[in-house]
Amino acid sequence: MKFSKKGDNNNNIEVNLTPLIDVVFLLLIFFMVSTTFIYSNSIDVNLPAAKGDETSVSENIRVVLTQSGVINIDGKAYPENAVEKHLAQMKKSKPESTVIIEADKNVTHGRVVFVMDASRKAGFDKFAIAVEEE
Repeated sequence: MKFSKKGDNNNNIEVNLTPLIDVVFLLLIFFMVSTTFIYSNSIDVNLPAAKGDETSVSENIRVVLTQSGVINIDGKAYPENAVEKHLAQMKKSKPESTVIIEADKNVTHGRVVFVMDASRKAGFDKFAIAVEEE
């Protein structure tokens, strides 16, 4: 056996980085696979423009949803907890009415669904969503 002398300076030392790179890529793949994605509860929609027949406005109930969150029913603002009650009263006076929902483009889909659910609970089964005509 040949031993190196104390005075020898070995300049041929190399560090093999291949195992380190393998471990880094394995960790990267592990974190990518184990990541959970967060989905928001509301969906933003831009209501499309459409062409179609206009319905009679005399018997319809017009519900307007503004971007600021105000709910107007036939021109009068109502808090969220009073919408269903007021629609139930309107169902008694206008039993064959259609609820027309006019929502601002920036209103979340959840707000439109809230009005539809309140209308359904109040007894309405006909809905229309207003859009801008092309």
